[in-house]
Amino acid sequence: MREGLILCACCLWGIVADVWAQPNVSLQQLLQCSELKHAVVGISVKSVKDGRTIVEYEGDKSLQPASVCKILPTALALKTKGSDFRYITKVMTTGKIEDGILQGDVVIRSQGDPCPDSRYFREYVFLDRLVEIIRQRGIRKIQGYIRVEGGERAVVPGSWLWEDISNYYGAAYFPFNYRDNTYYLGFRTGQAGEKAELLFVEPEQPGISFVSEVVAGTGNVDDAWIFGGPYSRVMNVVGSLPKKRQLYRIKGAMHHPVSCFLKELEEKLKKCDIVLEKELLPVAEEKELAVFTSPELKEIVRITNKKSVNLFAEALGNLVTVGDFPVRCCSMLHEIGMDTSGIVLRDACGLSVVNTVPAAVFSDFLLWAYKELGWDFVASLPLAGTDAGLNAYLAADPVLKNKLRAKTGSFTGVRCLSGYLTKKNGEVLVFTVLVNHFICSPVLLQKRIGSFLATLV
Repeated sequence: MREGLILCACCLWGIVADVWAQPNVSLQQLLQCSELKHAVVGISVKSVKDGRTIVEYEGDKSLQPASVCKILPTALALKTKGSDFRYITKVMTTGKIEDGILQGDVVIRSQGDPCPDSRYFREYVFLDRLVEIIRQRGIRKIQGYIRVEGGERAVVPGSWLWEDISNYYGAAYFPFNYRDNTYYLGFRTGQAGEKAELLFVEPEQPGISFVSEVVAGTGNVDDAWIFGGPYSRVMNVVGSLPKKRQLYRIKGAMHHPVSCFLKELEEKLKKCDIVLEKELLPVAEEKELAVFTSPELKEIVRITNKKSVNLFAEALGNLVTVGDFPVRCCSMLHEIGMDTSGIVLRDACGLSVVNTVPAAVFSDFLLWAYKELGWDFVASLPLAGTDAGLNAYLAADPVLKNKLRAKTGSFTGVRCLSGYLTKKNGEVLVFTVLVNHFICSPVLLQKRIGSFLATLV
């Protein structure tokens, strides 16, 4: 009887040991692949249920996380403001409205809403609704000005790369934001090597001129870049675009959203036969003309994480604290009980190449977010099988479909992933994989990481 119990215990221990060994075997397979010969890797996998460590490799090493950083402002904004928070933008008038004449100004006050006329929230129409409200109030003439108060102060982290800040993903956050602070350049391309024709700038960028050196390329690749900055009056567009296109659009970062908004607003008013006289008038009592409310915060968080929108992430960082999100972020993480000694942050969205965070920090933070924020945060992360950003990881093994939710991050030579895995038995794991300085194609590395994650499911 005793020998039978001993044999049973040995068999059980063998099964348990084998289960625990599997993740470590798959970890070694990942680390030993030739593509990671020169790379620096940080991995942390833990159980949501009890916080136990499943896999750990250099989890305390500070590495570039790229857009994985977005889980910090999105989660902390939910904690600070609540999932049903909405930005409010008030539109006021000064002076009386008599006989269709507003004897004063129209004043727009924004709380920093990043969503007016955003392509991500088509139902949130700002400019056209404002024009319609002015028309419905019977206003046919505005004697004064239309003013956006405090809206031109750019917040551009100093560590963002010069080649990023004028391209669409480098759109800076402003107290007043419009159209995702993005404009479009339309080109017509001919044969390979021929100069492309710049057809239009939409919307118009007042006071900005464009010098294009773009040519038609030999392949089907968009490799055009816009160079300039918030204080530049000339933007240089260089590189190549796919050949033989009647119309090919590229996106740029709008550095003066207030000017662009006011220009378009004046044109809309003119089409509606509403005159803007721009007279300097005495200060008068303000009255509310309209109030605009943004989508709920949980929806902004969802778009921020699923679409990896840098502008939205910076806005949410500013929502957590005005002026210095990195400092406040570390303070809040410390309050949660996390070790912040390995964290260096220069922005909220992860575009700064100076940012470094250990893998274990993200995993511990995701543990906290799962328990404290629940579905509003978890559901904001891309889902394998639904969101295209995880396709390369899913390609490694179909078992990851609907079981992998994670935020991606990428620079040249950097691929990162952090989120949740649901095992076949229903257990939920948090994980973070940070890889810097790899030498293979990004897709191949993503498949390697996907294969490793699949063994955990």
